[in-house]
Amino acid sequence: MTSTNFERHAERGEGRIGFLITLIVAAVLIFVGAKVIPVRISAYEFRDVLREEARYGAVRDSDEQVAKRILDKAGELELPLKKSGLTVQRTASQMVIKAEYEQPIDLKVTTYVYRFKATEKAPLF
Repeated sequence: MTSTNFERHAERGEGRIGFLITLIVAAVLIFVGAKVIPVRISAYEFRDVLREEARYGAVRDSDEQVAKRILDKAGELELPLKKSGLTVQRTASQMVIKAEYEQPIDLKVTTYVYRFKATEKAPLF
């Protein structure tokens, strides 16, 4: 056997192991992404809802109506927001909405808890 054939023979397994490790890492990343990304997208959409409700709070009849609309939208987005995690305040000059919740994400090996906390303020006209 020449030295080049010997070197090629010794390297054959290394390429397969590297490929398998890369494949496993890619599979784990895809799995985690499939679990976490939808939660993040829902949180982003919900933040937009809070921003809109704060902005148009002046035309709503009451703070209870604003809170109900927000809780309804959280239900549509399947977010675990409870009434105790939502604060709607109207001052003489602005509308302030605070929301927070925790959403557990099962990653099979562990549970990641996504914590959402947002405060949106808008002036009243």
